[in-house]
Amino acid sequence: MSAQVSLELHHRISQFLFHEASLLDDWKFRDWLAQLERSVVIVGAGTIGLELAASATQRRCKVTVIELAATVMGRNAPPPVQRYLLQRHQQAGVRILLNNAIEHVVDGEKVELTLQSGETLQADVVIYGIGISANEQLAREANLDTANGIVIDEACRTCDPAIFAGGDVAITRLDNGALHRCESWENANNQAQIAAAAMLGLPLPLLPPPWFWSDQYSDNLQFIGDMRGDDWLCRGNPETQKAIWFNLQNGVLIGAVTLNQGREIRPIRKWIQSGKTFDAKLLIDENIALKSL
Repeated sequence: MSAQVSLELHHRISQFLFHEASLLDDWKFRDWLAQLERSVVIVGAGTIGLELAASATQRRCKVTVIELAATVMGRNAPPPVQRYLLQRHQQAGVRILLNNAIEHVVDGEKVELTLQSGETLQADVVIYGIGISANEQLAREANLDTANGIVIDEACRTCDPAIFAGGDVAITRLDNGALHRCESWENANNQAQIAAAAMLGLPLPLLPPPWFWSDQYSDNLQFIGDMRGDDWLCRGNPETQKAIWFNLQNGVLIGAVTLNQGREIRPIRKWIQSGKTFDAKLLIDENIALKSL
């Protein structure tokens, strides 16, 4: 299970404020969205925050995004994709205020927000998408290892060999020792298969690399494999809104992001899963068809 991160401001500006997780079910939000040219403040520049910013901007809303970190989509996009998305939103008219947070609020006809930087904003609606906090209570009561999630091994087994966990609440240990919690429906499905096999004493299934997508404006971005690392190669030109970023580790393809190139995900998935090696120069050469590599 997972829980929404609590926000101290919630009880003070509840008539202005929406949780991103409840937007699709909230009649107030749907009613508001039908009214154009609203001023909107979105707290959090993760995947959902940016998708909402794009949607509101396309409905002629004046949008400001406030992000505590120094970049957008810092948890799940590599640096070159972060830079592309920042520029894409800014060109669409979205104000993105990085390294910033809300310090003070004043309720009124509009909500007035004072930021850490000292700037004051007024908004018709505040939407916050700042992630989730794993619901660990039951796990802690069972004396399981937790760290904003339930720590599991490669078989989805907790420190108690009779208890398994998976999905948004589960934390795995990466090869560098860091703990990682993956919040995606595909990961939950995959971990369910792994846990079931482990419970039955069967060989663990070979599963595809993690994958998710995001639609922002006219862009479709698909993320597959390992997003860590700073040395990414780019095939194509992001300024034309058509590109693929590749993550090679010692020549082995371990991750990729496609920009409006979704048809290439299928072969990329196979290459990552098989540990295929590439010549970097050939991989980014647009004169060479990917399927021929």
